Amino acid sequence: MGSYPPPPYPPPPGPPYGGDWKYQRRVLKEQARAQRDMARAQRDAYRYQARSLRRSSILGPLLLITIGILFLLVQTGRIGAHSLWDWYGRFWPLLLVGAGVIMLLEWAYDQYMQSDSSQPRYRRRLGGGVFTLLLILGITGIVFSSVRNGNGHSYVLNGLNLNQDNIDEFLGDKHESDQTLSQSFPAGSGFTVDNPRGDISISGTSDDNQIHVSVHKEVYTRSDSDADSKAQRLNPSLSSSGDSLNLSIPAIDGTRADLTITLPATAPTIVTANHGDVHVSALKAPLQVTANHGNIELTAITGPVIAHVNNSDSDLSAHSVSGPVTIQGRGHDTTLSDLSGPVTMSGDFFGTTHYERIRGPIKFHTSRTDLQFARLDGEIDISHADISASEAVGPLTLTAGNRNVTLDRVAGDVTVTNRNGSVDLTSAPPLGNVTVENRNGSVNLTLPEQSNFGYQLDATNGNIESDFSQIKSDDDDDKKNVITGTIGKGGPLLHISTSQGDISVKKGSVMPLPPMPPMPKITPLPPMPKITAMPPDARQAMEEAKQEAREATSEGKEAATEGQREAKQAADEARREAKQAADEARREAKEAADEAKREAKDVKQQKDPNE
Repeated sequence: MGSYPPPPYPPPPGPPYGGDWKYQRRVLKEQARAQRDMARAQRDAYRYQARSLRRSSILGPLLLITIGILFLLVQTGRIGAHSLWDWYGRFWPLLLVGAGVIMLLEWAYDQYMQSDSSQPRYRRRLGGGVFTLLLILGITGIVFSSVRNGNGHSYVLNGLNLNQDNIDEFLGDKHESDQTLSQSFPAGSGFTVDNPRGDISISGTSDDNQIHVSVHKEVYTRSDSDADSKAQRLNPSLSSSGDSLNLSIPAIDGTRADLTITLPATAPTIVTANHGDVHVSALKAPLQVTANHGNIELTAITGPVIAHVNNSDSDLSAHSVSGPVTIQGRGHDTTLSDLSGPVTMSGDFFGTTHYERIRGPIKFHTSRTDLQFARLDGEIDISHADISASEAVGPLTLTAGNRNVTLDRVAGDVTVTNRNGSVDLTSAPPLGNVTVENRNGSVNLTLPEQSNFGYQLDATNGNIESDFSQIKSDDDDDKKNVITGTIGKGGPLLHISTSQGDISVKKGSVMPLPPMPPMPKITPLPPMPKITAMPPDARQAMEEAKQEAREATSEGKEAATEGQREAKQAADEARREAKQAADEARREAKEAADEAKREAKDVKQQKDPNE
């Protein structure tokens, strides 16, 4: 037998290693344990080497720097917090796109640098902290997007901005059908309609004391039999409750019902649309409209109007309304024109608000802006960055922030409070009291040439310039420049104060506002023909015509916006050129006056050399 190395402990008695199977088992266990320890040490060494070859991604530092810069801009007032969260709620998926682009660029760079086989190969790691930060930012984006899009039945779907109609079309084929319904309309009754999914078009042009309802049904399913069953269940229901006639449509998954309704013009109407647009015209009665996920369009209404918009992507327009108009909720673009009664808007409106020719007082209140004035002969535009108004009648009160304010030909008392933006005001006769408090911005005031007023001008860390010779700046204190006085016989008080900006008071040839012409008489639309079932070809042609009309309206709106932008740019350029010309004229006049003084002094010295 061969010789064996001595074990680490005494062998059992007997021949070498004898026949003791227990001892042999212990030896084998010790050898297996040593092998495991060696394998574990090799694995730890490999892990240490692999960990040393890892490189952290630059995505984490970039995210922290970006977040810090945004918060710094909010704290310093350069960006409004509301605007930041609204923008983030709309465009938060760009965060994931940017993260993916950075990681792709890092991978491409690593592949290029490791093309040399002699160099050790390493890999990038994202890190649990960066992944958690991305997850939190994504969830935050979904939440803020849900807040923007309204609090519908599906919070996550609203946050992801998924359209339920698109989902239905993806899951099933479209099946279309039409149905009509007519019955007598009770005298003196109101009308209520509730449609869970679909557009509602109402016209007060029924001349036979009946209500006519046309329903265009759309069913999304893969089965024809299922489509027929759902279409039969999707029938409109007319019922009377007290002094009101109610029209309702059942809520069925995968269906949509567009309603076209004509009824007597004198019927008070209440409209509720969950997912769909609302169009109402030619009514001579009170109107109340609620659109949770859709646009509202109102035309030729002679009664009071109350509108609720509950989606930040929805638009509202109202034209030729003679009664008071109240708008509440959350919306995007708002357009109001040719209104006779008072207008009240409250809520949050994230697009552009445009007013034209409003006879009654206007109250506009959001979380960022508070605007009130007595009458509007011209127009007003309110956007995220600017507020501009022309031919408005005061008393006008405006409180805003992070906006450039331009008020042209405003008559009566004016009070403006603003920050982080300029204020340009042109007062039309009769001149009223003007109070402007601005922070971090300049104030430019243009007054009629022959104005009489008292003034108190306060420019902290700024200069005061004036075309009125009596207004002279005090240059003794560079930090605080305050002057007071009276022009002419006195009268209205001009109290202008600003910090980190200049004050400019100019003379201008400003004409008074003309008397407002009488509001054009609202003529009802011609009666619509009695609704009957349409053949498929006619329905298709009507849908194509509606689509073309929508496209034409969109193009017209874009063209009008572009025209307004170009006109504003031209006006700004004209103002700059006029200011430059005026400055040049003042410099030339000053130089001429200095030259004249020098010549007069020389002449005097020649006449009297002893002086």
